[in-house]
Amino acid sequence: MRNPFKKAFWQLNDELAGKQDLSTQDKKRLFEQTKMYIFLQDFLKKLTPYLEEGEVIQAYLPMTNQENTAVATGGVMGMAYAREPEARAYVENFHDVRGNRLLVFTNQRMLFVVIVEFLEERLFYSYPYDSIQSILFKKHKIGYFDWSAATIGAIRKQTHYYTLDFQAGDHIFTEMLAEDDGVIFQRQLETIPALKGILLGEKVQRERKFDLIFSNASLQLKLLYGLSILLVLFLVLYVILLVLGAFGWGPQKDLFASVCWRGLSGMVLHGLQGGAFFDCFI
Repeated sequence: MRNPFKKAFWQLNDELAGKQDLSTQDKKRLFEQTKMYIFLQDFLKKLTPYLEEGEVIQAYLPMTNQENTAVATGGVMGMAYAREPEARAYVENFHDVRGNRLLVFTNQRMLFVVIVEFLEERLFYSYPYDSIQSILFKKHKIGYFDWSAATIGAIRKQTHYYTLDFQAGDHIFTEMLAEDDGVIFQRQLETIPALKGILLGEKVQRERKFDLIFSNASLQLKLLYGLSILLVLFLVLYVILLVLGAFGWGPQKDLFASVCWRGLSGMVLHGLQGGAFFDCFI
């Protein structure tokens, strides 16, 4: 079942765009269908006082561990201790710690909120548009096999994901966006005036070289791919050397110098050494 966190915010995006005007009766119906929608309404009321004067929310981009990056919000990095009553209630009701987070677009800035951190400490991160020099927003294609289709064998399909990366002052934001998330972000690039003036690039931009190396997820991912390829090549080479050593060639031949196999005639064993067959008797 898909995480209701994203679905609830898609509903809120429709409200902000004027696509749907929810009546009180509709909200009661939604309350019966999902606790998440009602919770988010209350959560956004808590977030509103932290907006600046004249600041208006334009859209929401919800993110989860299921469809976005889980490096810093899953496993050990995703651990947190909820002490405040509202934070504890959230964890108990929705079984989430740091997985659900939210990127809020206003007419002045972006706000990044980890839901449980805001409930616990009123903690959020601010990225004013005028402090962002460039944004990396890159689309990637990935193929997969669909085995669920009612056909013989699998059907090869394609989907897309996006890399989102930018620096605002001393704060760096990096995230992998699902295809639906990329559509939401692209829409904000086209509709929010302050975002239109920001340069879109194909490379990660940092103010300091140190951050360009150690706070560059794209570079780290490329290095990981490179190391993985080198490891696979090393293992393949090692297997080849073992095979050659079994036949008495190469640097691994000494490993097989005393290896013999039981023959058909009693205890006669046959092996290879120096490229020639030999018999061992025990």
